[in-house]
Amino acid sequence: MSFTPQEARAQLRLVYEQMIVEGRPGYEKVAFGENTFNDLLTFLAMTPDGDRTELIYRLSEGVDTVRVAALYNVLMWSAENNAGVDPEVLQEWFYRRERRRVEIALQADIYPSNSMEESQRILDEIKKRFPPLRGYVRRLRQEVDHRLAEEEAWSQYRRETFEMPKEMTPSIMGIIENIKRRQ
Repeated sequence: MSFTPQEARAQLRLVYEQMIVEGRPGYEKVAFGENTFNDLLTFLAMTPDGDRTELIYRLSEGVDTVRVAALYNVLMWSAENNAGVDPEVLQEWFYRRERRRVEIALQADIYPSNSMEESQRILDEIKKRFPPLRGYVRRLRQEVDHRLAEEEAWSQYRRETFEMPKEMTPSIMGIIENIKRRQ
């Protein structure tokens, strides 16, 4: 199905218009209207398969970033083959100097890096570079810090659980020495 950019933009606007945004900045919730997903399927049918990440970004000029991020989230985590939205491309937006891309990435369900320490560093840089985005940075930083704490707790548990108790070490070492002597 061929389309013009104007037709695709108009169809995408229908999708955005059905999104209901509630809550304060940085903590918004997005709800979807009754026909949102039908209109989204129509938009996807109008556009070429492949990487839609940049196409959606360009066609979403002037749309609230929370709506754009919500659309990316739906497509990344609910659609077959991510509907052509590449989470790695969105992840790269954390490193960009374009405020709008960074703001969208901060609201998408992705981390700046697979390493939580690196994510912390990147978020600190974003907070310095884009002070108006502090609320979004704070929310994501809380998630990153929580995940890092969970990883550390799990790591500590594994060390404590699988580490040989010190009071048993000499007796086990004695048993091993006796076995070696018998051979």
